[in-house]
Amino acid sequence: MSKSPSKIFIVDDEPLLTEMLSDYLKEQDSTLSIKSFSTGEACLQCLDENPDLVVLDYFLNSKESDAANGVDILKAIKDKNKTLPVIMLSSQKKYSTAAQTIKYGAIHYTIKGKDAFDEIYQLIKANI
Repeated sequence: MSKSPSKIFIVDDEPLLTEMLSDYLKEQDSTLSIKSFSTGEACLQCLDENPDLVVLDYFLNSKESDAANGVDILKAIKDKNKTLPVIMLSSQKKYSTAAQTIKYGAIHYTIKGKDAFDEIYQLIKANI
């Protein structure tokens, strides 16, 4: 790891999933510093904290209908910091959705499910 503790941002409008993922990652690596956001806009306001990696949900407007979606937030993150690794997280299983997020700079597209947390942890280890 590049420095300790590594700072991970999790952006998802489902608080239970965010808490479960955060707990899982801390169990795997106690040096991770994790900050959660329920909207992409809130995450963007904190990018000056220089996270090492962002886990970003594809659908971010289930709770706030006027919230930007994950692709818009991904584009905004990449406008501010081209090298910041972003993992997209979604329940969408369509190849076109995954391809779109990779096109805009995501390093990986993870489908929500039983193996998603471990997959995200492995990607974090490989990319920070």
